[in-house]
Amino acid sequence: MDQRIRSSTPLATLTRSLAKISRARSFDEIVDTIRTSARSLIGCEGVAVILKEGDLCHYVEEDAIGPLWKGQKFPAAICISGWSMANHETAVVPDISKDERIPHALYSETFVKALAMAPVRREDPIAAIGAYWSQTYTPDDWEIETLEALADAATTALQNLEAHVSLARHMAALSNSTSGSPEQFALDVSRVSAIAAVPTILDVVLRMTGMGFAAVARVTEARWIACQVLDPIGFGLKPGDELPIESTLCNEIRGHRQTIVFDDAADDPQYRDHHTPRIYGLRSYISEPIILANGTFWGTLCAIDPNPAKVKNPEVLGAFKLFAELIAYHLDAETRLQSAQASLERERELAELREQFIAVLGHDLRNPIAAIDAGTARLLKEGWTERSPLILKLMKTSVTRMAGLVDNVMDLARARMGGGISLTMTDADLADTLQHVVDELRVAHPEREISAIFDLPRSLTVDHLRIAQMASNLLFNAVTHGASATPVLIWAHLRDEVLEIGVTNGGSAIPTGQISKLFLPFKRGEGRPGVQGLGLGLYIASEIAKAHGGMIDVSSDEQETCFTFSGILKQAEPIA
Repeated sequence: MDQRIRSSTPLATLTRSLAKISRARSFDEIVDTIRTSARSLIGCEGVAVILKEGDLCHYVEEDAIGPLWKGQKFPAAICISGWSMANHETAVVPDISKDERIPHALYSETFVKALAMAPVRREDPIAAIGAYWSQTYTPDDWEIETLEALADAATTALQNLEAHVSLARHMAALSNSTSGSPEQFALDVSRVSAIAAVPTILDVVLRMTGMGFAAVARVTEARWIACQVLDPIGFGLKPGDELPIESTLCNEIRGHRQTIVFDDAADDPQYRDHHTPRIYGLRSYISEPIILANGTFWGTLCAIDPNPAKVKNPEVLGAFKLFAELIAYHLDAETRLQSAQASLERERELAELREQFIAVLGHDLRNPIAAIDAGTARLLKEGWTERSPLILKLMKTSVTRMAGLVDNVMDLARARMGGGISLTMTDADLADTLQHVVDELRVAHPEREISAIFDLPRSLTVDHLRIAQMASNLLFNAVTHGASATPVLIWAHLRDEVLEIGVTNGGSAIPTGQISKLFLPFKRGEGRPGVQGLGLGLYIASEIAKAHGGMIDVSSDEQETCFTFSGILKQAEPIA
């Protein structure tokens, strides 16, 4: 049999895959090898690689016959991948419909009917690998062992990767502690090269002194680096080249910050026996310190020649001083420009944040203001009736929410600046909280039918104001963009400490490409013609969901669109 065309056996394929994973030098390479080999090795219809990120499970990659959850993050407490990592063991689920560990809502839109999930680094899991089947199925022992072998190989690769990264950081730290950052020195060379006046300065220096080599050098405690040179005599240095700092006179200039100059080292009592002229065969030399505006010593402007030259005179010394100051000015100007650009970027962010403040007030106050306006109009029209106390109660609730929303502006600022929205957790009846939101929207939009189904305990520990704000934004979105002839439904229940709040409306399906943009600030879906809005409602709702350790999922087809919040909550003791 021709060995060159012999097909690989499953064992050979597995061996090569494990070896490739173990040799990987990046996380992406590890993930890619698992993605491209796991399905064929195990014989499943789908594979996913899940990364543990705090309390979340991040589905970073997949290879499957249909879409799974690539790019999405879910609370670890509701994921089978989270269960596998938390329990340090492989989870095997022959039928997902019969396993309580499965979040069925997340699987309902996928092909998955059975799965196996193996943790990566079993003793302290940091990831998991999932295998999925499109029919109920009990994996054979060899399939589970293959999945676990891939996870073990990924563990080895990650440990090797951590060791390499740690070693690289250690070596970089040693290098930086003695010689500075190579990236910084490359930047210094680039900065000097960008100064258009430097080539002219070096040319004038050589013409004025009659010397054969001139340079602008970056000088630190441990490094001498040529940033720009003019070398007609062939001294041999080019930009980026280095000299041993101890062998240069610039090292002394860095200490005393004074010009060093001599016409002929052989006749100069101070430098006739100095090691620098001897090492480099110099007879004439001049070097001027480059001092930045903040007083920092940066480097030198220098010129050398193997022959004597007339450089120790006021004209040459004055010109060198002027040239060094000009170079320092350009370096300072670039620093100032970078600082100005950074300040401009900060101002742009602040301007955007101020715009967000105004937009949040305008957006989130719209519903309670509309409710108060409608209540006031009814009271003025009808006078005092048996419905008046109820209307006043709703108006008072709206006023309370308005006051809270004003305070929330600062929380939005923290969310935009990376701190996240803060919460004030209290024990209260969440059904009552949500019912107030529903009543408020009904008053503001009497032409729309809004149904509510709440299956909740009497008391839950959440930030009730924030949950009300989130629910109000989701309901307003449904009323605004949903089909007017179809009722809007809000529902909520608590199952195994997982709180779910959903808002469903009829209407056209949201295009798939728009769903990922719905929760961005100032973005909104394409509603009915004439619909106005700043596109902040869903963004704020998603931030509130994140603050509660949950997320908002979107499903949409031609029949209905549903926004569902899911989060892990602890049930409080019943109110006495």
